[in-house]
Amino acid sequence: MRKVLFLFVLLAHTSNLFSQQFMTREGHLHFFSSTPLEDIEAEHDQMSAIFDSENGSFAFQAPILGFHFDRALMEEHFNENYLESEKFPYAMFEGSVSSWPLPEVENDWVNVTAKGVLTIHGVGIERTMESQMRFKAGNWELQSEFLVATKDHEIPIPRIVREKITKEISVSVHATLTPR
Repeated sequence: MRKVLFLFVLLAHTSNLFSQQFMTREGHLHFFSSTPLEDIEAEHDQMSAIFDSENGSFAFQAPILGFHFDRALMEEHFNENYLESEKFPYAMFEGSVSSWPLPEVENDWVNVTAKGVLTIHGVGIERTMESQMRFKAGNWELQSEFLVATKDHEIPIPRIVREKITKEISVSVHATLTPR
């Protein structure tokens, strides 16, 4: 966690003379798990992200306690039993847009590939995620959808509920990053 916080501080306070930085504290995350027995869905609007338009570097962090479910018991189990949010309080990504710089086409979504390390439950995994970005009204918007395998991040799923939770959780991200 200290590494990611350091990265945020470093990106926020350096290279400002050489590049334009964009950030948000209101990025949106959504995840969905569907089985024949139960659908599990959560929303999150507290993702912080920073993007450096000079080199395409990107990082985000989301407090695990920021995920909200329709049912309070589901949220409690998610935080206490699965993600262990007191022990592992953040989900994080640190990487860059591999095809940077983008063509200068304002308002049009461009397909990009984000490469970096996704850390959930204290376990970092190298990931390549197909995403989309666009420059609109002076801001960068990004969106992405990807799967997260619970076993990759050593998220314990008790045997009694294994049939209710898929092995891969669908995650979507959307954020508008404004100039710093």
